[in-house]
Amino acid sequence: MNRIVLSLAILGGLTGSLFAEERILSEAEIFVLLPKIIAVGKDTRQTFSAAGATTYTDSGRDTYGTWRVQGGKYCSQWPPAGGWSCYGVLLDEDIGRLTWVDGQGTPTINQILPKK
Repeated sequence: MNRIVLSLAILGGLTGSLFAEERILSEAEIFVLLPKIIAVGKDTRQTFSAAGATTYTDSGRDTYGTWRVQGGKYCSQWPPAGGWSCYGVLLDEDIGRLTWVDGQGTPTINQILPKK
């Protein structure tokens, strides 16, 4: 993950205002942003409550879990699994793109919509 994040940071610095910029969100930014948005993928949709609940919908099926911010990352837990999975969070505000980066450096890209 560090290589991807570093590459994105370098690329963002080199391109300046020519391209939209993706940036790493801080813990505070993640905590404030998530309850205000809906993260949308090809067949997925995820919402987050300020109280730490999250709903992930995949092809019309809902899964319910919990989320928190820890160590500068978004972390989620999905019962019946007991462990937490954590992801780096990058945001490109100009194009409304949120990128989750898992522990192996694999990105998952979502568009973001504001909650109404």
